[in-house]
Amino acid sequence: MKEVLITSGTSFEGYEIVDYGTYKFTQTILNSNFLKDLGTSIADIATDRRDVYQEKIDEILNETIKNFKEMVGESNYNAVVGFTTGVEVYTNNVTAVVASGTLVSITPVYKSEFEKSNFIRKELYVRNYYDLLVPRASKVVLVSEGKGTKVSVWFNNYNNDDILALKAELQFTNIYGDNITLPDVDFTFDKTNLNLLKSDFVECKLPDRYIKLISSAKVYIKKYVKSSGVYEIDADSIGIEMSESKFRALKVKKGIDAVANYKSDGLVWTCNCGHVNEGGSEECTICGRKQDDMKNSITFNYEPMVEEMKTKEYVIEIKDVLMKYIKDIDASLRMQLLEIMESGINYEKTRGSMKDSVIEKVENLFLGL
Repeated sequence: MKEVLITSGTSFEGYEIVDYGTYKFTQTILNSNFLKDLGTSIADIATDRRDVYQEKIDEILNETIKNFKEMVGESNYNAVVGFTTGVEVYTNNVTAVVASGTLVSITPVYKSEFEKSNFIRKELYVRNYYDLLVPRASKVVLVSEGKGTKVSVWFNNYNNDDILALKAELQFTNIYGDNITLPDVDFTFDKTNLNLLKSDFVECKLPDRYIKLISSAKVYIKKYVKSSGVYEIDADSIGIEMSESKFRALKVKKGIDAVANYKSDGLVWTCNCGHVNEGGSEECTICGRKQDDMKNSITFNYEPMVEEMKTKEYVIEIKDVLMKYIKDIDASLRMQLLEIMESGINYEKTRGSMKDSVIEKVENLFLGL
């Protein structure tokens, strides 16, 4: 059933009335024996019985309102103004609970983008991490309603520790390559012992309009507090060198904390969380991911082919490189690779060089992104 809005007033905030319908009412007749029990006044009834009668009346009132909404839902209207409820006494001790109002059609009031522009929200994946079993900053959320900026950081909490607070330095880079740093920001958490901790929003000295210019974020953790004490991180963070599109694809495919693609040389293997584990380890000692779950079923070593592709200028030349290797490539990928090449060749006719885009798509295909 469609949603029906109801008000005792004459209008709805954020909506305009585009059509007025008729005045309607519904009623629920009360059992006559029920009314006889009431006597002259509810106030004269013992307290325990009065509560029972009140509950009964409330139940009937809610049922009447529900019936009224269903009636409106079956009409061509989607709202009611001047809505009222009450008890009507008819002859022969017949009493009814009545709901009434005027049916109207409403539509949301158009709000221009200019009017909406005072609210800004930006989410950024964090571009650095610590290769330690500590809270991992994964995402920064910035919001503003035109009256100052607030920031929240999401942390992966691999041990489900009771993290109470955390002090960090935030570094933002804008689209011009300029940096701005927020030192010693204290974050607290409404809920702890969760695998993903979302900090409370904190006011920060960041200009409202600067949010739109920010292109990346890094979080340097100074200290964090658990019920067992205060802990400092005595290690350098590791920066993430990966294109934005590939980085986002990795997050979507492998999890919000993912910072690297799985790889193994038999002696050691790199987990999606970035930690390098011994070859015999079945699961990562940092995040707990299982190696078997990350292994790619693709057997072809694509890296030499991609390196050769990077020496070419145009997609038609990149396709020639692909054709040299295609007989060794897993059959399940051949058609997709050829489609990438044909699409790149066609776009290159009108948009100029598509080399970087095509090579990135080839890499993502082999990486399972």
